[in-house]
This record gives sequence, C-alpha cells and structure tokens, in this order.
Amino acid sequence: MKNIFKLRKSAGNLKRLFGLRFFTSLFFSLILNPLAFSLAAHAARIYPSAGATSAAFLKMGAGARALGMAGAFTAAADDPYALYWNPAGLANLGGGNALSFFHNDYFQGLKQEFLVYTVPAGKIKFLRPLGPGSGVCALGLDYFRVPKDMERRSGLNESDPLSPISLSEGDFGAYDLALSIGYGYKTAGELRLGAALKFIRQSIDNESGSTFALDLGAQRDFSRWGENFTAGLTVQNIGPGVKFISRRYPLPLNFKAGLSRRSADSGVLLALDVNKPVDNYPFIALGAEYPVTNKLCLRSGYRYRMYGNELGAWSGFAAGLGLAFSRFAFDYAFTPFGELGNSHRVSFSLKLGKTEDQALKAAAPRTDKEALANGRTLAYELTLKPMIISPRGVQYEIQAVSQDTDLYSFTFKTLVRGQTAATLAMTEGELPPDMLKGFSTGARPVKAWQFAATPGSIQGDIVFKLKLKRTAEPVEIAFLYRTPNGWERVKLEFKNADGKFAYFEAAAPFSAYYVLTAVDK
Repeated sequence: MKNIFKLRKSAGNLKRLFGLRFFTSLFFSLILNPLAFSLAAHAARIYPSAGATSAAFLKMGAGARALGMAGAFTAAADDPYALYWNPAGLANLGGGNALSFFHNDYFQGLKQEFLVYTVPAGKIKFLRPLGPGSGVCALGLDYFRVPKDMERRSGLNESDPLSPISLSEGDFGAYDLALSIGYGYKTAGELRLGAALKFIRQSIDNESGSTFALDLGAQRDFSRWGENFTAGLTVQNIGPGVKFISRRYPLPLNFKAGLSRRSADSGVLLALDVNKPVDNYPFIALGAEYPVTNKLCLRSGYRYRMYGNELGAWSGFAAGLGLAFSRFAFDYAFTPFGELGNSHRVSFSLKLGKTEDQALKAAAPRTDKEALANGRTLAYELTLKPMIISPRGVQYEIQAVSQDTDLYSFTFKTLVRGQTAATLAMTEGELPPDMLKGFSTGARPVKAWQFAATPGSIQGDIVFKLKLKRTAEPVEIAFLYRTPNGWERVKLEFKNADGKFAYFEAAAPFSAYYVLTAVDK
C-alpha cells in the first residue's frame, strides 16, 4: 500500500510538472541563484563555429519588456515587438494603431534603435478582400551602429621587420539595419500564425552587403491539468546569407520553442524558452512579469547557455519594470555583460488615432424588434483579475455570477481602458419573432439571453455555465448563439449533477443573442 501511495503521489507531481510550481521553482533557481552556474561559466566552452554567421545584430533582441524577462518571449509575445520575437503574437494586439520605439544603450558605446508601427489588417484596403479578420500588420526598422572611431590600417607594413605596424589612415564606422514587414492572425481555433519578411543590409567602411530573410511563428492556447498555457514556436532568419565582396556568409538561423502561463489569481506571467541558434549551443531562458498595480509591472529573468555563459554567470541575468497609461507605455530593462559592461534598454509605446473608452458601458438602445420579449434584467456580480497591462489598456479575466437565473455564471477576458464596473447586466426573455427561424427540426427555444451592457473589448470566447432543473421527461438540449448568417450551435458539455440540478458548460463568442433549445425525445 505504501508503494502504491508513492506511485500515485509521483503521478500527481508529474501532472504539475509544467504548472505553476514547476515554473516557480525553476524561476527562483535560475534568477536568485545565478552563482550556481559560476563554475560552469568560468569553464564556458566555445562553440566550434561561433562567429561564422553574418548579421549578428539580429540576435540582440528588441523591446525592453521582453529583454527584462531575459528574452523568454516566444509564447508570451503580445505587444508590437512580437514582430521580432514571434510574428504570430501580432494577432494578440487587436484593434488600433500603435507606434513603439526601443533604444539599446549597449556596452562599449554601441547603440541600437528599433522602431515598429502596427495597424489592423482590416484598415488596409488591398488586404480586405483576403478577409484578414483579427490580423495585424507591422512595419519595423532595426538599426545598429558602431561609432566612427575605429582606425583604418592597410597592413602593408606587416612584413617589415623593423616597423611592422602600419600607419593610421583615418577612422571608419559600421552599421547594420533590417527593415521588416510582418503579419499575424488568429485561425478559427486557438492557433495564431505569423510571418515577417526582412530586408537586411550591413555596411563596414566602404563595403556593404544585402539580403532577404524570413521569420515564421506560431502560438497556441491550451489547457492541461486545469491550467491554461500558451505554447509558441519560431524560426528566425531563414535566408541565403549576406554576400561581402566575393564570399557569402550565412545568417544566424535560430529555432525557438516556448511555454508561458499567466496565473489567474495573481496575474503573474511565467515564461520558458528553449533556443537553438545555428552558431551556438542551446540556451534556456526563464522570465517572470508581476503586475504590482494596473499601471506598474516588475520583471526579471535568467538566460543560461549549455556549457556555461561566455561572459560569466551574471551575464544571463535581466531585470526591468513597465508603466502603462491610457495611451502611453514605458518599459526599462537592465542586462549585465560581465567585464564588457552593462546594457540599459528602454521602450516607449504610443497608441495612435481616436481612442474610445473601453470600460464596461451601456449597450446602444435596441428597437422593439431587437429586444427580448417579456424580458427581465439580471445583475451579475463581477470578479476581476488583471492579466496583461499594455498601452491598449488592462486585460482582465472577469467572472460574472448571478444566482437568479439558469445562466448562473460566465467567464471572459476583456480589454478595459478606464474604470471598471462592479456589476454587469443581462436580459433574460423570449426571442423576437424574426429570430425564431433557423432552429433544427423539432427544436423549441426554452430561454434566451442578451447582454444589456457591452463588456469591453472581449478577447476570445465567453465560457457560460448553466444549471438546469432535472426533469422526468427525456429531452435533448442545445446552446446556440446568433451570427449574421443565422444560428450556430456550440458544444454543451455536461459537468455534474445533484438531486435538483444538472450543470453544463459551453463556450461561444460575443453575440447579440444566446438561446437554450430543447427537443423532446
């Protein structure tokens, strides 16, 4: 019996392996104890083909938020800098245009700037026939420069035994840039796909070279062991390489996979990345983001390379913070580079165009033909959990509960800018006559519901919970929602039952009408 108990306990621990406990323990072991890797760092092994690729600036990252989490952003990418980390994450941006600027005060006087502009694909005329839906386009410019303070020497005197050092012939500099255009969209399920095409140019002194490259990415939300996760996959810098003079140098091809989870209780985001560049050993990165208030976030992370970090244990550490307001957001990240110095990185994001207050607000007045007949108003008490803070607003997971109806609870994620309400109203009643068409044969509407207030900008499906009185007559029930093309049926999942009620759950997008139907067997 004791052995059986141990086996059951081990199985339970395995189920939680990628849950919050696993993330938390791994996070603290990497973040708070980097000295544990110091011995490995002193004996760091150099990759055999290290430095063999061109366009090394493409490895530097973009966006202080992601860098404050040590680059663990493949699955968590949901801001404009998703153009760099995972273009599929652009689909998370929703409506509205945004302009973001990133400055990297790198070590040894090196500088990097990254500018990105995002716009919903639906606002671009020539993309409308493609039906991009929730797709978002982005245009980015990544610019890296070396100060013009390097001495030019011809090397002609190197064979002279008396004076082998050539005289200085002046100074020169270098710059790299990448112009990117990306697109991310959400499919019918929980899958998001994206791609970014890049034009790359490198210049040093009087020589330069150019090429094109492609980034591909995917994200998918899923649930395991009662927890919600996001998985991400990215392939960066697919291309022929940069040709200088007569030789072509390969691009820093990079493969990344990530997993993230945001706690429904505290709003803490934990993210894990595994990264395999073509010219280095694999990396593992773990980052965390903690929302202190609805305007302030703290972040930290650690990035460790197999066989040790080349610049010492602390070179993998990262920390930062973020501030978000109605239209403006600011992020800062600090990353040390051992004896080379420290890097300070800042990001600014600005929401452009007309911005409506997205707080919970009253719905537009409905005509008699649109309103439910014999309706009564239901008041739902709301419990709000902040999930993501961004210049677009605060994303909350909201649970609405009312004991006065069969539709006793529903949960959804919404983007809110401004104050949030404590209650939300729905109307319960009978469908208007014009809405009674389109049901399956023999189906009759039992009850219908309609939102009496607009619950912000809803992200994804709404999960409805119903409790129905148990009856002796056998009936088949269904849950439907209204679309422009008619009624759509969704899966109504039986959860459990007691002596009086049977409990069901269904997930459906935001709609003007929801209805429960029954068919006598």
